[in-house]
Amino acid sequence: MARKRRGNKQFEARQIQLLRWRFEKARHEVDDHFKVGKLPLEIDMIVIRRTRKKKRAAARLPRLFAYFRRHNVMEIKTARNPLKLVDLLKLQAYAWLYMQKRKIYSIAEITATAVVHHLTPTLQKALPALGYRPFSAGIFRCDSVFPSYLISLEDLPDELVPEELQVFSNSARRQRVFLSCLGRKDKKPIMDAMLDLYESEVNKLMALYETSPQTLRRHLEAIGKEKVIAAMGGKKRLIKSLLVDMSPAERQKLLAQLNGNGASARQSSKSKAA
Repeated sequence: MARKRRGNKQFEARQIQLLRWRFEKARHEVDDHFKVGKLPLEIDMIVIRRTRKKKRAAARLPRLFAYFRRHNVMEIKTARNPLKLVDLLKLQAYAWLYMQKRKIYSIAEITATAVVHHLTPTLQKALPALGYRPFSAGIFRCDSVFPSYLISLEDLPDELVPEELQVFSNSARRQRVFLSCLGRKDKKPIMDAMLDLYESEVNKLMALYETSPQTLRRHLEAIGKEKVIAAMGGKKRLIKSLLVDMSPAERQKLLAQLNGNGASARQSSKSKAA
């Protein structure tokens, strides 16, 4: 099977997919690639709070988005596609176009947010001139008209980064997400995204951390045993690394078990032949 090419759009699409999943669980309405004009002019994500019970809805959202109002315009940028100055200018323009299209006349109902992997030096220097000021670690805010936020994942403290965004941050955070999601059906979308975008990393983590035979068998079937073995350097290297960690007594016990299993298999084969 040909190896999938993972382009910029694939990373962005997965991030939008996971955020949609999280926002919808919090009873918010989500619309992605919302068109506000030709060319095409489209907004990555619109998040609308559907319930008036603000406290109940906000409690189920990550703390990172506690500032959300009724209508929230979002721009998503990944590590492979950093935010540019023009993108930040377009974000506020898109918010105005969205208000016009939806006939929203109160700026108190709007927020605009750019979620990015990191900030380029050029953009960082331009932020004060654009009215963006540090709001908290990793977050900048502009109050020129309606509140506009710029969130840099790599500069956020760990406790503020929800798992859906940790996937797109760095390998250390992905490792924590892997351990949190392993074997949990309720977090399958997150694990699926990691398998799709960071296959090699996940294979190594599988081999390093997996202890449950049943769960391991299920994941090996999904990923492919040969891929996991290859990620660990091949069969010989994998076996050698395992044997080195064993005491002489443990190695003798393992060999005895293997010999016993081999003898049982041969006896079973003879019985069937008879």
